[in-house]
Amino acid sequence: MSKFDHFQQYPARGLAAAESVLLTVWPTLTRHHDDIVLIGGLAVHYLTRAHTKGWPGAVTMDVDLGISLAADDDRYGNILDDMRGLGFANDPEIPNRLVREVDGLRMYLDFMTDSGKTLTGTARVSDVITSSVPGLNRALCERRMVAVEGLDFYGAKKCLEIPVCDVGPLLVLKLNAFGGPRGRRHPKDAYDILLSVTGYPEGAAKAIQAFQQEANRDNPGYQFAIDALKNDFSATDADGPIRAAEFLRGTETESQRVKEELVTMAKFLLMVR
Repeated sequence: MSKFDHFQQYPARGLAAAESVLLTVWPTLTRHHDDIVLIGGLAVHYLTRAHTKGWPGAVTMDVDLGISLAADDDRYGNILDDMRGLGFANDPEIPNRLVREVDGLRMYLDFMTDSGKTLTGTARVSDVITSSVPGLNRALCERRMVAVEGLDFYGAKKCLEIPVCDVGPLLVLKLNAFGGPRGRRHPKDAYDILLSVTGYPEGAAKAIQAFQQEANRDNPGYQFAIDALKNDFSATDADGPIRAAEFLRGTETESQRVKEELVTMAKFLLMVR
């Protein structure tokens, strides 16, 4: 399992272990750097780590990488071999997921792509089976370079510049992950949506504006994101606010604050510019 129902269930060393995965994998993918972007929970962490506004920071147990389908050529026949050379193996339960033990924890590595035709399911990029996710091409376009420092699998200290999906496409991806066609309605995704807006370095207003601009960027996941906001985040008793509050398991006052802030955030995200 790479996601838990509650913040407190995530081991304290989990985020550092995920960083270790990223810092080990990234140099091995050097020849593909122009075609890959970091998404998911680690992207939320790097966008918000300095501005959490009093909320607990992001947590994760996996590394999600978006990869360009347009880059499909013989180079990509080597990615799976390269990852296996770093000790990763196919997860027996999910064929498009790689897994490796790090510091006693099972850590996961996922590759995802935007197939252009298939909004859900999987797509093959040469020998790599990827999850097909609407809006990933936008994530590849809107990349923010972030300094990541830590130790790789082998104990070597690394400081690397990693391209991270910026907040507009990231919110589309997270809203799809929660309430899209194959949304998993996971409490962590709902909390990540709140954290992505409130902890954005340039402020919540800029994060909201970046999301709204996706309406004019031919993002195939945008309408699904809008539907998720309307269906799942527009009232304090809707799935999104309830599950985000349950993820944090704070006091009654803290839970009510989570719900109210998510509803307010959804209201602004839905405003037509």
